[in-house]
Amino acid sequence: MFAWALILTAATAQPVQRILYVAAHPDDENTRLIAHWSRAEGRDVAYVSLTRGEGGQNLIGPELGPALGAIRESELRAARQIDGAHQFFTSAPDFGFSTNPEETFSIWNREQVLGELFSLAAEFRPDVIVTRFPPDSRAGHGHHTASAMLALDLFARLQRDRKCNGDWAPRAVYWNTSTWWAKDLENAPLGDSLVRLQIGGYHEALGKSVLQIGTEARSMHKSQGFGAENDHGFRTEYLKLLSGTPVDFTVALPANPAQDVHIWREVRADRPWYTDRDSIALKRTEVIINEGRESVAVDGALMAPGQRFEREASPLQPAWYVTADRVKGELRRPSVPADPLSVALDVPSVIATSKRPYEIPVRFTRWALAKSFDVEVHVPNGWKLLSPKRLKWSAQPESDPVQAFAVRLEPGSNPVDGELTFTIDGNPVRQVVEVRYDHIPHTEVWVDGGIPLRFVPMSLPALNVGVIEGAGDDAALALSQLGFEVRQLDPLSMTAADLEGLAAVVTGVRAYNATPGMDRANAVLEPWIRHGGRLVMQYATASSDRTAEQMGPLPFALGRQRVTREDAVPQFLAPKHPLMTTPNVLDASDFNGWVQERGLYFGQTWPIDFTPLIAWSDPGEPLTQGALITASYGDGSVTYCALSLFRQWRAGVPGAYRILANLVAHDR
Repeated sequence: MFAWALILTAATAQPVQRILYVAAHPDDENTRLIAHWSRAEGRDVAYVSLTRGEGGQNLIGPELGPALGAIRESELRAARQIDGAHQFFTSAPDFGFSTNPEETFSIWNREQVLGELFSLAAEFRPDVIVTRFPPDSRAGHGHHTASAMLALDLFARLQRDRKCNGDWAPRAVYWNTSTWWAKDLENAPLGDSLVRLQIGGYHEALGKSVLQIGTEARSMHKSQGFGAENDHGFRTEYLKLLSGTPVDFTVALPANPAQDVHIWREVRADRPWYTDRDSIALKRTEVIINEGRESVAVDGALMAPGQRFEREASPLQPAWYVTADRVKGELRRPSVPADPLSVALDVPSVIATSKRPYEIPVRFTRWALAKSFDVEVHVPNGWKLLSPKRLKWSAQPESDPVQAFAVRLEPGSNPVDGELTFTIDGNPVRQVVEVRYDHIPHTEVWVDGGIPLRFVPMSLPALNVGVIEGAGDDAALALSQLGFEVRQLDPLSMTAADLEGLAAVVTGVRAYNATPGMDRANAVLEPWIRHGGRLVMQYATASSDRTAEQMGPLPFALGRQRVTREDAVPQFLAPKHPLMTTPNVLDASDFNGWVQERGLYFGQTWPIDFTPLIAWSDPGEPLTQGALITASYGDGSVTYCALSLFRQWRAGVPGAYRILANLVAHDR
């Protein structure tokens, strides 16, 4: 059950009390408007993000996929702690950029997501539903458009079923539009279909500007780089009626509506994780406190002001593990289920380029109270396991819960693509991603414990390759998998001597957006490239947050073009170019099995020095040629690679490794 603060209103007024704000992703919400409604006006606001954002990128660490989704979910909850709204989600997956809602609904289960929204709305009972995006192509992303379409679907279903909900239904659906979509909005006539709200100002009861609160909430989206200087003053917001009856958003609620009546409640657990092998059951306690100045009935019992009540909580309720630090104060994190044992590997995939023994370091961590495990190792057909098939894990309670092993294997005569996996009593051993950032609660995300095992025969030269880290990708690991010697480079301190002996330098994804000192790196790299070095730049975003005036020694402009269909057919524009033929002859098969997308932030314009190598497009879109462009520079070369190789390396896509080998080791 939801526990909402009671809001007292004058009998003659009909203000908007509860607002359900609907959008597609974490960071889509308008935190300033939400803060104004919630903190300044005392309205009950809830934001429902249809996805958890697991298909995006990560500017603060290496986590992607489900682990990134856990980070972005926690960032949203932290934002709501600041702007005062409630936070909800649906089961819709974030599968990356989508060009239209038809593609989105081919992956989302539209009826299931709508049913989840219906259940949430029937409990929350909003007066108004507000969307962040229009229900058409102006939204710019299939997920965005779909979120607005679902909001309208939800409104229609609630209207149809209002008798089943005690003759209740929302009054309207509004679109929180802006000059981003309508340039002449400031001069548009106001009326029943368009509402203009002035938000902001300093509120003495809050001790802050409401815009400052909204910006602080927005800045919690740190994994997406949304930290910003606090806003102050006033802003104008617009609401366009999409369906229903016009409402008056200017009818105010009483000041500090939750002051007299307010119930605080949460469920606490006695430890941060629990497993099915624990001999001691997890203890869950629901804590209920009347923080208001009036007595109020809670679940049938009258609670006096300041009264505290504790009871055993249902095992289905989410629980928090709460401790205190003498310096940091209260520390809280969700109490989550854990497996008895987790596996950790230093590489996201095993790429064997020749038929020789490979050794993979493996670590197992005990999470249960049990002391011993018998772990079985599994490899695909055609692979020889040279180390024991069973690994014995045993420890005393006081010993280190982590034990290390080495798995040795070798490709056989006909190795099949598959996974290196581990089981206990037939159950898979999973990997755990420990999410540890100070701005969100610590937690663990459990993911598949197997890693791709691929035989990708290549004859590669022995090369030394430099890597400048970006915003979290596996370039260094992928290069090491291919047998290249990797040298980490720091743009702020690197010198010409650091480049001696290097055949190529690879910059990580978004390095030119996120890594300090890239201007300085350009200056150091330029003579090295001119004398024969190969600079390979992975994608950067077409935005103003740059750490260098340009990328590399030859100026070119980035756009926002991308190809989101991972099965888009490539057209090879210069198939005999050395980058396409050495050391591997690349063809269409190298783009089989890709995940999520082909690439993003393609080059848009470039000088004649550059040669575009690939053209492709999403269905119905014009061909784009900026995914992979390369140019000679003196005796060396400069390449911009907007292919999403960083996703493919983790998925063990063979073609992504063959392309990487060509990027750093192609003939001149």
